[in-house]
Amino acid sequence: MDSISELQSQYSSSFDKRKICSYNVEQINEPTKSLMHQESRILFFIKGKGTFKINDVSYKIIPNSCVAIVPWIITEVTEVEEPLQFIKIVYNFNFFNQSIKSVYNSFNDSFDIFNEISEYPIIYCSEHEAKKFIKITNDIKNEVSAESILDVKKEKILSNVFITNKIVELLINFIRIEQKTNILPENSNNSSFDERTTIFKYLYSHLSEKPTLKSVSTLFFMSESSLSKYCQKITGNTFHDLLNEMRLVKTIDFLLYSEFTLNMIADLVGFNDASHLSKFFTKRIGTTPNQYRKINRNVLNMLSSDERNVTYDLIKYISNVFTEDITESEVAKEFNMSVIEMNKILLYVLEKNFYDFINYLRINHACELLKNTNNKIIDIAITVGYNNTKTFNNHFIKLKKMNPSEFRKNVEIQYDYD
Repeated sequence: MDSISELQSQYSSSFDKRKICSYNVEQINEPTKSLMHQESRILFFIKGKGTFKINDVSYKIIPNSCVAIVPWIITEVTEVEEPLQFIKIVYNFNFFNQSIKSVYNSFNDSFDIFNEISEYPIIYCSEHEAKKFIKITNDIKNEVSAESILDVKKEKILSNVFITNKIVELLINFIRIEQKTNILPENSNNSSFDERTTIFKYLYSHLSEKPTLKSVSTLFFMSESSLSKYCQKITGNTFHDLLNEMRLVKTIDFLLYSEFTLNMIADLVGFNDASHLSKFFTKRIGTTPNQYRKINRNVLNMLSSDERNVTYDLIKYISNVFTEDITESEVAKEFNMSVIEMNKILLYVLEKNFYDFINYLRINHACELLKNTNNKIIDIAITVGYNNTKTFNNHFIKLKKMNPSEFRKNVEIQYDYD
């Protein structure tokens, strides 16, 4: 994999950033350069024969093949025997992944669709299965229209609920067929598989830790120069620029689907502070984060509470009750899931488990009270949810690297920017 991978858009639609999915029909007549995808997609091949490489692993493409691509995967068409015509559905992975998780509760087992699709990203459908896929994609097309003809239809009542159901139906059908067959790649016995392709997924899921060239190169047993050259060679971006691209994607999701302040988002995605995030976001998007959130606020209310992304409902719920004496078992029960499943969701999105997130919210709230009130430290500790100053101080020092008194005296809080 020597060519630069073109970084694809983080949006589901090329002309409406608010859309949760898009439909199009495309054709590939010759091998392509490699692409790195920031958003998920399903490709259903109607015609043609060729070879499709996913993270440096090759798969044969024939009519009725279906490929599922998750974020930060690198793909490339390396061979075209006959022109490849396919239906392309682009969708917001986090949104639909949690729609499935919200109703999946079989004997408290957890199900990781991300790993499932990553491990087996292609299926070969029978004629009956292919007809089912095409029917579902046609339903989506009739609802959202095709991107290429820019046929912007008037949105129907409960349109996004309808689309959500159809995308989830596609994913469920894909996984059921995949589990029946477990397709192996053409080069499944090839020991030359490049494990470095997992670097990009690692970076995306550890942004808040502010990964550096040194830390990541050590983890993947590479030199810093080798890692730097690899990122540049595969993505066309420096290591630093690639991290910022990933931060932008996560920031947009948090702006649309959470009530987090810019300071919190900055911390969760690895920016130094709200000012740093705001300047970067404004330069890249052309509007401030808060303006972007206001403009797209209707996205938050597209679905009823039952269909809305359970991840951000969970986060919002915890954000509203973090000062109370709550346990992870109580919250998991509230959302009809196991504690393990809840923590997996929180770790994937926030890189924090339940209690880490609770302490994060409490200490950040305490910081505001320390600067904006004259309340005693013991009173602030109790207000934010701690029973004693010893526990409060321990968590405060762990997160802020100083005690509450030092923070009150020496630190100024930077608030959100418009």
